[in-house]
Amino acid sequence: MALQTEIKDFTKKVLLLGIILSFLINLIFTYVSSLGSGSSAYASGNDGKFRQANIPYLGNTGVAIAMNIGLHEKEKQNTPVNLYAEVMPIGEVLADTGLGRQKLISSNMVAASEYLNVLKTDVNKLLDSANDREAMLESFLDQLKYRYTSTNSYLSTLSAQVTELQGTVTASNGSIETTKTALTAAYKNLDYDRTEELLTAYLAEKQKNTYAATYLVFLGKFISTYQILNAYNKTLLDTLINNKEALIKNVTVIMPDSGTSLMKQLNLVKTEAEWKARQ
Repeated sequence: MALQTEIKDFTKKVLLLGIILSFLINLIFTYVSSLGSGSSAYASGNDGKFRQANIPYLGNTGVAIAMNIGLHEKEKQNTPVNLYAEVMPIGEVLADTGLGRQKLISSNMVAASEYLNVLKTDVNKLLDSANDREAMLESFLDQLKYRYTSTNSYLSTLSAQVTELQGTVTASNGSIETTKTALTAAYKNLDYDRTEELLTAYLAEKQKNTYAATYLVFLGKFISTYQILNAYNKTLLDTLINNKEALIKNVTVIMPDSGTSLMKQLNLVKTEAEWKARQ
């Protein structure tokens, strides 16, 4: 009887151990699978969902680009404005010159620097570091498209601000001349109170005029910078989109020292128009 009891206990322990081992093996297999093709399918599904919502899905590219930008947290904190979501009215900029400089000048300089660093991303290095070259390329293209369309929209805002500032400077110039005339008359009449009043108004208007004219110069520079960045982005997008297959497969076209006359004949190179005509 004692032997039968020991056999039963042994059998139970073996069965229990088998169940535990089966569970652990299944858990390990599931984890390993998630690192392989499963993760690609999951990422691919996310890409689709984000595109349906018209939202750029950055995926792993977001991390790579963020590292490339290298903006310090303090710089971000010192520029309390999202250029694509918040626009400070010109009147508010001129009323609070300290905050105006932060939002109108500092923020634009940080944004332009960030955009430039995105465009300077080493695409080949980025793709070589990815487990899925196609997913990484699509993610980077989404980032470039987002930058291009957002900056185009922001350029319209900057142009409107330039127009408003030009009107402010013109009106301020007129006010300064009017005040100068009145100030001269008050001084000739030795009207101390009126002279002091007009002098205070004159100095305040001159300061407003100086800030407005300075901001106007900076806005013109920012517009020019964003236009240059967007023009390069457009060229980069055209190049990447028209050569997606070659980049994904890591294919290189060699330009022979003997000349390129036969390359078109062998269909090794095509213009964008020629390629689109075949689609």
